[in-house]
Amino acid sequence: MSRLYGPVHRSLQERFDTRRLADNVEKRVVLTEIPPEHKAFIESREMFFLSTIDHQGRPTVSYKGGDPGFVRVLDSKTVGAQSKRILRK
Repeated sequence: MSRLYGPVHRSLQERFDTRRLADNVEKRVVLTEIPPEHKAFIESREMFFLSTIDHQGRPTVSYKGGDPGFVRVLDSKTVGAQSKRILRK
């Protein structure tokens, strides 16, 4: 069972004979935890994109930016970021 590809993806991979390629991408790229060697790189970023899905399955993506260090790896499964809220009077 794939953690990355659903039934529609698999159907297209079979149709175009790309399943082996897709499985290789999943094996090499998809991680369930943040490796220690990635921590410094992640924490040095000045920006990232946050993707969410609403209750109807529609995705949204938003840009998040700040000074290097505003993103922190809290543990092997958790990334946190400082939020800058601007309140207007």
